[in-house]
Amino acid sequence: MKRLLLLCAIIMMGATWVPESAFAGEEEARFKFGGSMRGRFEFFRFSQDETGSKKDTRGRIRYRFRFDGKFRVNERAKFQFRLVSGNDSRSGNQTIGDPVDFAPNNFAIRKAMMTLTPWADGRLPGDKGYWGFDFGRVTNPFVWKGNGRDMMLWDNDIALGGLSSVFNYKVGDSGKLLFNAGWYMIDEESSGEKDPAMGAAQLGFTAGKKTRAGIRGSFYHYYELDEDFIHRGVDGENVDGSKGATASGGNVPDGLTGSVDGGKLDLVSTQGFVGFMAGSVTMTAFGGYSTNLSAEASELFPGVGKENIAYNAGLEGGNRKGWFKLGAAYFYIE
Repeated sequence: MKRLLLLCAIIMMGATWVPESAFAGEEEARFKFGGSMRGRFEFFRFSQDETGSKKDTRGRIRYRFRFDGKFRVNERAKFQFRLVSGNDSRSGNQTIGDPVDFAPNNFAIRKAMMTLTPWADGRLPGDKGYWGFDFGRVTNPFVWKGNGRDMMLWDNDIALGGLSSVFNYKVGDSGKLLFNAGWYMIDEESSGEKDPAMGAAQLGFTAGKKTRAGIRGSFYHYYELDEDFIHRGVDGENVDGSKGATASGGNVPDGLTGSVDGGKLDLVSTQGFVGFMAGSVTMTAFGGYSTNLSAEASELFPGVGKENIAYNAGLEGGNRKGWFKLGAAYFYIE
């Protein structure tokens, strides 16, 4: 009964959260702030785990807090940040009762991004588009927003560390050509032996107003990968057992790059969508396909192939103002 009452209180609090995009102040204001507070209840019901052993059913209450800020230095320079509860690289959700004995939760810098633009506010001459450079812990420029669930390769909460070039150009009345590129550090090693990093480029095109469609292709090149990178991808730990920030929970260690010692990883990803608007209702169909060009058949696990394919398809719709959305999608990731 106590848990039920607490859950109700959290739901009420979550319903009054401030949208993260709702920064207070006028457009010309130098400082803008915003944030959000969410609460949720998670229930896990198990029959057995992967080994066939019985697992206990459990539930937990969680919250997530975010604080955002923007600072306009001048018409060609801006700065923005995001502080989040927790210190993981993804959601920032914190479990009520963890740590023990009322110990406080951590706070982390999720984003600290400086944006510089050749022209005022990044607008190309003739207001034909946008061009800007982001430096620091930056927003991922390779994830589509508002065009279906683009979540097969990237968690939307991950901020990349490095430099991005974000460019789009207006074509005709409703077309837009986009080209994004960047370089990002994955793990800077003091020993200097290997510094895993990633370079990426993306080309895409969208068109339409009430009826919209678009397609984009991305190429990712990971290089100087080391043994720790491979191990973190499998179970979130380095070779020496220390914790990392990522874990895919299923990579074949010698299949991702063809070596358990690292190497390089080349990845191609495509995504497309078709959407239309009818009155106050919007509908979007989307799908994508990705392949790991560096994958090899595993020698450690005979019978396992390259495991290099991923694809998705889905449909979602909702209110035009974004008050609600409902959808379904299928994701297949080898």
